Amino acid sequence: MFDKKDKKKLTEKVKFTESKKYKSMNKDEIIRKVIEKEEMLKKLKDELSETKKVVQEKDNLSQEYLKQLERLQADFDNYKKRQEKKQREFIEFANERLINNLLSVIDNLERALDSTKNEKDTKAIREGINNTLKEFYNILKKEGVVPMESIGHRFDPYKHEAVMKIETDKHLEDTVAEEFKKGYYIKSKVLRPAMVKVAVSTKDKKDADKK
Repeated sequence: MFDKKDKKKLTEKVKFTESKKYKSMNKDEIIRKVIEKEEMLKKLKDELSETKKVVQEKDNLSQEYLKQLERLQADFDNYKKRQEKKQREFIEFANERLINNLLSVIDNLERALDSTKNEKDTKAIREGINNTLKEFYNILKKEGVVPMESIGHRFDPYKHEAVMKIETDKHLEDTVAEEFKKGYYIKSKVLRPAMVKVAVSTKDKKDADKK
């Protein structure tokens, strides 16, 4: 290992040698050497610039790959959410067809119950039908199926199926005046729209409103 004095001596010797070397050269040789060194320096600068360019391109490429990965992750998350939603809806409405069939049975039971209202000797039959209906309602309620209230409510084509219109002053115009068949919800969805008669104002009422 060199100590500081040895390094200093060596540096001075190199400088002296270089100085002596250049003194022994003529002008053309010195110019040629300077040109060579300048060309070498330029080459090194070009290589450095090219290296920086390659590094920048790789960095840009890395950023692009990162963005693509983030987009893929977001797409996958959205796909996962959609699949989870579909699965929930499938589970929630899996028994929809069966429940619709049960509703037809309830319709018939309700009609049978209505047909016995004025018959005194059918009390036991009415009670039996009534109990059956209650049992059906309880089963449906457990499945999230509930009847909708329609009479007196404003007509909604999403919830109601209008089969007739009736002139009346007992109900506001464009509200449900009578219900032929009940509508039902399952959870938050309309399972079956109600079949209804929609109220329209009488001619006298319309004339009065104009005045």
